[in-house]
Amino acid sequence: MSPSREEAGYQVRMETRQWLVIDGTMDNEVITEAQDGDPRGVVDLGSSIRQAGWDQIPGWPRDVTGFLTWPTPGQMSTMVLEGSQWALVVSVLDEWAAVEESLDHADGAEEMRAIADLVRGQLTEQGWSAS
Repeated sequence: MSPSREEAGYQVRMETRQWLVIDGTMDNEVITEAQDGDPRGVVDLGSSIRQAGWDQIPGWPRDVTGFLTWPTPGQMSTMVLEGSQWALVVSVLDEWAAVEESLDHADGAEEMRAIADLVRGQLTEQGWSAS
């Protein structure tokens, strides 16, 4: 039996530093949802996305000091996630970009939207749909 569209693995290639933005944003979302009682049911899914990054990106530091020199500038990573995971990634990036904008952090909002657009573009080429 072939996987459903939600279970299919979709690849996105990006700068590793961009994945760090996704990881941090997903961390914020998981913490917020857990504090709110997880009404949308995203704590497990969000945690699985973060774990995928830790598992798939080589050289992921195991302590805070490791991030002082990692990733190297321009380092690229290819992430493979299921459709439902990518849907949460782009949704959360859009939501937190609005938060950043409301706090007058235009650069952060712009970066999150650019990453969301990058992800959507590559996924669309693979037949992914957010619906």
